[in-house]
Amino acid sequence: MDLTNEYTHDIGSRFKYLIWIIVVFFLIVIGRLYYLQIIKGSYYHFFSEQNSIKDMDIPALRGGIYDKNGIPLVDDRPAFDIIIIPQYVIDKRKTVESISKLLGMDPDEIKAKMAKNRLAPKYFPVVIKDDTGEEDVAAIRAHKTPWHDESDPYDLRGVDIQMRYARIYPDGLASSHLLGYLKEIDTNRLEYYQKEKIGDYRMGDFVGIGGVEEMWDSSIRGRNGYDQKVVNAIGREVIWPDMELIHEEPRNGASLNLTIDSRLQKVAKEELGERSGAVVAIDPRTGGVLALYSSPSIDLNKLSSPDGGKYWQEIASDKKRPLYNRAIQAAYPPGSTYKIVTATASLEEGAIKPTEHLSCAGGMNFGGRFYKCWRKGGHGSIEVKKAITSSCDTFFYQMGLRLGPDKIAKHANDLGFGQITGIDLPGERTGLIPTSKWKMKRFNVPWQAGENLSISVGQGYDTVTPLQNAVMMATIANDGKRVTPHVTDSLIGIDGSIIYKWRNNEGPKVMNDEDLKLIKEGLEGVVDSPEGTAHRLSTLGLKIAGKTGTAQVISKEQWRAGVEELRDHAWFVGYAPYGDPKIAVAVIVEHGGFGASAAAPIVGKVIETYLK
Repeated sequence: MDLTNEYTHDIGSRFKYLIWIIVVFFLIVIGRLYYLQIIKGSYYHFFSEQNSIKDMDIPALRGGIYDKNGIPLVDDRPAFDIIIIPQYVIDKRKTVESISKLLGMDPDEIKAKMAKNRLAPKYFPVVIKDDTGEEDVAAIRAHKTPWHDESDPYDLRGVDIQMRYARIYPDGLASSHLLGYLKEIDTNRLEYYQKEKIGDYRMGDFVGIGGVEEMWDSSIRGRNGYDQKVVNAIGREVIWPDMELIHEEPRNGASLNLTIDSRLQKVAKEELGERSGAVVAIDPRTGGVLALYSSPSIDLNKLSSPDGGKYWQEIASDKKRPLYNRAIQAAYPPGSTYKIVTATASLEEGAIKPTEHLSCAGGMNFGGRFYKCWRKGGHGSIEVKKAITSSCDTFFYQMGLRLGPDKIAKHANDLGFGQITGIDLPGERTGLIPTSKWKMKRFNVPWQAGENLSISVGQGYDTVTPLQNAVMMATIANDGKRVTPHVTDSLIGIDGSIIYKWRNNEGPKVMNDEDLKLIKEGLEGVVDSPEGTAHRLSTLGLKIAGKTGTAQVISKEQWRAGVEELRDHAWFVGYAPYGDPKIAVAVIVEHGGFGASAAAPIVGKVIETYLK
């Protein structure tokens, strides 16, 4: 009985404690509700009706880009954009009219920009005028009041000024295709990036387009910070001293160190001048690209200026296609530079012995047609090395007949043609190296024997990029071992840590030592021998090995008519100094005529600048 009473007493005590806990809990809740609704009720009511918390971006500084010697290729400056945040726009028609009057913009242009972002959240800013001048900024600030008055002729609710960083370029013309440029992200690119989970992008962001700006955008763009602000119904900041608001510092982008020598970029620009073409230089020991220039280039400083939109329209409609990166995207007939491939294939496949001589009497008959050699009187009795030095067409015609397209294509592929090289730049093209299967698939007709003569001297279907030709010369200079061309040396974090460092990935040897020695001697003779097609370069004393090329665009009769747009393209490819090569170069001058006179001097100047 005593045990029962004790048990009942214990249960009663515990129940009393539970009741007290519940009472205290409800008293706390009631007290908090009283504080929020009675004491601070008017405060929060006003806040909920008239104000909201907005995240204000603090722009991150985009990472720097430097050449191999630490010379800056880009810098940054503050830029101001006029934006609209649709969430705060009450009267769209009046707001558009107000912006139009103050900034002198076409109302339809403003509406079109707003329409482009119609699928984005209403709190995302829409850039109405990017990188605008001081007058526009002053006009918006002067007419944007803390509270909207219906008598005000301007309705700028939701209109604001946003600061970001824009690029400036010490030499905006010399490296435009290499560097790329910044542009506001469009819907298609944003959708692609989101689908592929590339970076954290949103409408209104500026992204890299082309070159290393695009290739490394997610690493060098940094991450914006933000300040939480209390804003009123028209988007103006309101000060609330006792509000706890979040502040996050921006994280600046990583810096990019390139393999590029900015001196060579300037030389390439100066030497090509107004002519269309490209210059590519590579360190054959590492694959590091020393120069990559395409002409005509674009002025990046004009493109990133407040008048950049007008300049964009000019270059986008220019018939010379300055936006086109000829160094990696333009595929040209290789002309006589391709005789290096034919010579390599002939030796490697055993189609000819090193000491075997063939006869050149100024051309050869085949299939009822006479195929001319460039030297009218012919080269006489000639072997492989001399055929390379003097660029004898007749010799290589015969090699083409002995080899056929498929064997030539195999060695062309080994030397880097007909495929992307793997350079760390967007938009590279493969060019074309034909085979018998390719022709049947493409045209549904078999390969003709006469076509072997054309491809053996770099005409016919063959097309290559300037970069591929530079890779071929780098491979020969590197004792037959192919390296991957690259423009990036390293990516450095803001704390100095190495985020990325290029590691040399040397490919297999693509020719034996005896054949390689013979090819090299033939290329050295192009400059050193009096019979060489670029003998004038020997006066520089730089031990240049190389090969001229003239890529036929039209018939000789049309060329003699004197129309410049119909003249042949001029090639020269080379490396130096032979014996210890440090640089390999490929140059093409569109419609330049002869490689020896138009392209070879540019190669000589690039090599001279680098070695001296």
